[in-house]
Amino acid sequence: MTAVIVTVEPATAGAVEGLVRACSPESLAWRFTLPVRPAPDWVLVRYRAFLLAGAALVAKVDDAAVGLVNLVPEGERRAELAVLVADAWHRRGIASALVRSLTEDVRWAGWTLHATVQVGNAPAEGLLRAHGFRPVATFERGEKEFERVVPTSMTSVMKEVVGGGVGEAGAGPDGVQRRAAAADAGRRRYRPAGRGDPRERTAGVAAALLPRG
Repeated sequence: MTAVIVTVEPATAGAVEGLVRACSPESLAWRFTLPVRPAPDWVLVRYRAFLLAGAALVAKVDDAAVGLVNLVPEGERRAELAVLVADAWHRRGIASALVRSLTEDVRWAGWTLHATVQVGNAPAEGLLRAHGFRPVATFERGEKEFERVVPTSMTSVMKEVVGGGVGEAGAGPDGVQRRAAAADAGRRRYRPAGRGDPRERTAGVAAALLPRG
């Protein structure tokens, strides 16, 4: 597989719209654990604000948004994680790049991250397990809940990085090409999972709850 350069940067409304339009109704249904397969336009009307909630980062390839991760604080050092990847970029390491961009960030150290997936969403479940999330009890039918506590020491964080340190150049084992961080100081380079209701409850979270840089 040809390696690609992935840039991870803060999400914008335009990037999110382009990503949603690149997703199939099936992918959008998985993302919001919906019983129907919604059209992209419907999702943009109903969920645009939630797709930009919390710490929202997009993965770009050649300036096109190919993935999105949201980490939305829900209380004291607890946040919900959700990921969306354009269909053409499934199984290319994009989701892993986005999850790593957050779990390697020491600002989230000590936080408990959780994610909800629909039963049968094996790719999302596999992604979470690969990044240290473990199943926890849930009373919602048709859903599975996963949690992970972000390590509190940089040594622990670095041990979880597969193939090279944060910001190093080179191709990782997931097939995604990484550029050195110094190449463009404004961005990060490297290389879910949730239902709609919690996003609606947490979309207006106060900025004071977000980790400080």
